Amino acid sequence: MWRKVVDISNYLFGGLFNIGLAVGLVVIAFFVVSWAFDQGMEVFSPEDAYFGEPVRIVVEIPEGASPLEIGRILREYELINNEWIFQLESMLNGSAAHLLSGSFPLYTGMNNSQIMHILQSPYYLIHDEGRVVIIEGRTNRQIADIAATLGYFTADEFLYEAENGFFPHSFLIDVAMRQNRLEGFLFPDTYHLPPNPTPRDLIMMQLNQFGEVFGEQMWAYLADLYATLGWQPTLEEVIIVASIIEMEAIVLPERRTVASVIYNRLAAGMNLEMITTVVYAANRRADLLTTADFNINSPYNTFNRAGLPIGAISNPGLSAIEAALNPANTNYLFMLKYDDGSHDFFETRAEYDTARAGE
Repeated sequence: MWRKVVDISNYLFGGLFNIGLAVGLVVIAFFVVSWAFDQGMEVFSPEDAYFGEPVRIVVEIPEGASPLEIGRILREYELINNEWIFQLESMLNGSAAHLLSGSFPLYTGMNNSQIMHILQSPYYLIHDEGRVVIIEGRTNRQIADIAATLGYFTADEFLYEAENGFFPHSFLIDVAMRQNRLEGFLFPDTYHLPPNPTPRDLIMMQLNQFGEVFGEQMWAYLADLYATLGWQPTLEEVIIVASIIEMEAIVLPERRTVASVIYNRLAAGMNLEMITTVVYAANRRADLLTTADFNINSPYNTFNRAGLPIGAISNPGLSAIEAALNPANTNYLFMLKYDDGSHDFFETRAEYDTARAGE
């Protein structure tokens, strides 16, 4: 009797389990096939893949849209097949937190990864007529390339004006006449240009904005640095420090500490040894730097030259400038950067070497 009951139970529950397992496998298979299709993988046959001339579609991504909401927009434009797959893939590859808002040019036939690459890059943003967005940390060359996308002038025309134009701003009086003189002073912001703008229009707007941001209170902070450091840096020196902070410290709460490391090393007579200065000097990405790059003969290379580089290595934003004007009170001389952009800080070489060995 009990054996029959057990057999019936096993039959019933085993059957339910098998049905559930089958349904689960079907669902998983659906998502796998959908993902593969979105990736452009020819799962079934070459005829299943997209073919034909790519069609350009301008997609508007609203401010604050989630990956799922972005996926729905893309599906409505028939650029993807499944917004849930798009959301899942964006989470798995780390794109979810970096998708931008604005207008982007996309093309039929793109897979999810290609779309995410474009939606993460400000370089692909389509600017409104006369509107240009300059983000923190761009160099003059990068600003020139971004501004040139408006179609009113070329990048070379922008750079020529930046190098040769006369700009009457009082904060530039003590900045030496040299190449890249305006590096650090072209303030990052959103600018609405006049009709048929010239390179000078944008440069003047950026310099004017720098003058607005670096107002009376900022000048007071600059004067107060003497009491903090024991020496009085110039405005140009502070902007050089800020430009390094902008590129070295992506974790905002660490920026004042990074500033303290820079000033402490200067006070100790140590080379700054900031990798971002070599990136600027060699015009090469950090992950592509070679041993020869660290020995490059450049006034920007802080590995083989004492003191600050000759000029700024980027155009810093407000946060980096504030950090340069108000460094943390520390004795740190060394910092170790991790893959996520965060740092640990150390007072001695021995501590630094130990941490680096255990990384």
